[in-house]
Amino acid sequence: MTVRRVTSSPAHPGDPDRPTPPALYLLLDLPYGAAVGYLELAVPFWLARAGVPLAQIAALSAAAFMPHALKILWVPLLDLGARRKVWYLTMISATAALLAALSVMPDPVHHLGPFAVLLTAAQVTATTGHAALNALIAITTREREKGKAAGFYMASNVGGTGVLGALALWLGGHVTQTVAGLVLASVALGTGWCGLAIVEPRLGRAAQAAASFFREAGHMLAALGRDLWQTVKSREGFTGLVICAAPVGCGALTNLFSGLAPHYRADASFVAVVNGVGGGLVSAVGALLGGVLADRMSRRLAYALSGGLTALCAAAMLVSPLTPTTYAWGTLTYSFANGIAFATWAGMVLEMVGHTAAVTTKYALFNATANQAISYVTFLDGKVPEWMGWPEARGALATDAALTAVGISILAVMVMMTRRPARAPQLPLARGAG
Repeated sequence: MTVRRVTSSPAHPGDPDRPTPPALYLLLDLPYGAAVGYLELAVPFWLARAGVPLAQIAALSAAAFMPHALKILWVPLLDLGARRKVWYLTMISATAALLAALSVMPDPVHHLGPFAVLLTAAQVTATTGHAALNALIAITTREREKGKAAGFYMASNVGGTGVLGALALWLGGHVTQTVAGLVLASVALGTGWCGLAIVEPRLGRAAQAAASFFREAGHMLAALGRDLWQTVKSREGFTGLVICAAPVGCGALTNLFSGLAPHYRADASFVAVVNGVGGGLVSAVGALLGGVLADRMSRRLAYALSGGLTALCAAAMLVSPLTPTTYAWGTLTYSFANGIAFATWAGMVLEMVGHTAAVTTKYALFNATANQAISYVTFLDGKVPEWMGWPEARGALATDAALTAVGISILAVMVMMTRRPARAPQLPLARGAG
């Protein structure tokens, strides 16, 4: 008789044989944060100080950020061949090299064209490596730890963007911009190569027996298409896309707080400390907390609660005086709530994409949908006060809180849809055997 060893915590059927410790993800999205923070915080300030017009800075930033919205066009390539770890390591190395190239570029103000090309290329490599990391989290994390992994990963994401962007800004002002870029490149390379510790599972595929590369690619593309379609048409997948498109935990005001600062009599140094280092750190703490919540309760419910918390923060700022003190506690609490929202959202998406062939593509689809929500809520937060004739600051806060309430209502409907039992198919009456 064979005696089976029973563990106290049985594994989920889809768990990897050699799972990645969730805490490792606290380091692995820092290359992405370095690239985004460099473009989001440091570059606009440096160009404005050099006399570049705001309209030109905005155009350059918009073009350089475009790869984050367009990556859905090429990330399906990452699902061909199950070499996502190789993709990740290659892309973070390229990101570090591009940050170094940007830092040593002479007189970028008078060479904005080449400078913009390098900035855009750095965002391409950063967001592609980011997509590979998303897939690695999905396929190398235990099911019961996906919320925790999402928390560490989002802390790396939002915290890294704010802190590393502020670090580049500080080094550029106190040392040189060259040193700032080289330090961020070193951080990206050093933290990214910790990804060597990930053990990526090898998925068995019949396509590997195909006689040629093109035949194998054809089999793989067909498998990816079927996997993606099955996810989108399922009740969980469809409602998940609707939730991502709804204005639940967008945190859109984080894109406008710098522009609202004059209404609160907050100067540039104050904004840099609050929005950069302070915002990055509290967002990271919020993300860690969100990761714990996502493993302790329904991930969709956790996302709804975190969205409600951001709405409450906006409402509290709305009824408070327009002072630097309000700006400080308001932006910090909103960023903290936004960190929770991002982590619970990531935990929810990791649960939906599973361990399948098109995991990178599916995560990118949910991510692109959520980014669209962030974009339209940011637009409405700024435009609705203008349309309604409201004061800018209070109008933006009121709009954000109201849109979040609408989004939570949509999410509640989607949760009820997924909890409703599917109708059992009616089987034909049995006929006698012929």
